[in-house]
Amino acid sequence: MNKAVNIALALMALFLLVLVTLFVATSDDDFADKPIDFSSLGGDFTLAAYNGEVSLSDYHGKVVVMYFGFLSCPEVCPNSMSTISNALDRLSDEQAAQTQAILVSVDPKRDTPQKLADYVKYYHQSLIGLTGNKQQIDAVTNQYGAYYDFAEIESVTADYGVEHSSRYYVIDRNGELVTAMRHSTTPNELAAQVKELL
Repeated sequence: MNKAVNIALALMALFLLVLVTLFVATSDDDFADKPIDFSSLGGDFTLAAYNGEVSLSDYHGKVVVMYFGFLSCPEVCPNSMSTISNALDRLSDEQAAQTQAILVSVDPKRDTPQKLADYVKYYHQSLIGLTGNKQQIDAVTNQYGAYYDFAEIESVTADYGVEHSSRYYVIDRNGELVTAMRHSTTPNELAAQVKELL
């Protein structure tokens, strides 16, 4: 009888392990992201674009959608850029003129302003790409509660990868951070948030 009880307990433990694994694998929660306390996040910054320095305050009066990523990101960043592009396409011409989308690279060693300019224009003509040195990128990611880290990888095309949080930071016309929308946000949801602030 003890053997049967032990087998039943082992099967129950295995079942619970499978349930927890499935929950983590299918959850929309981004477990790598730090909790965000908006009262201490946001603010102006200055980084480099292809045509010179750009500050967030340059877009005062516009709603800004900002994303932290990098150009050699295989899947997450392209999907996020597509979400931003599709959201912008859901705005009227007047709304689009009052909106600015920004990609901030967290990989300044490889992502030059020229490469960023070429990359973002592939997704949408109104997107801009910004970068800086590591100290500047660290300052801006800390300012907005974003996360990134470099990791060694075995690849013939790169000697390191970049782990990063994936959120859409939405900033109102006054330069105040309003929300950080999760990676699973749809273009409709992102467009609706922008329209609400316009």
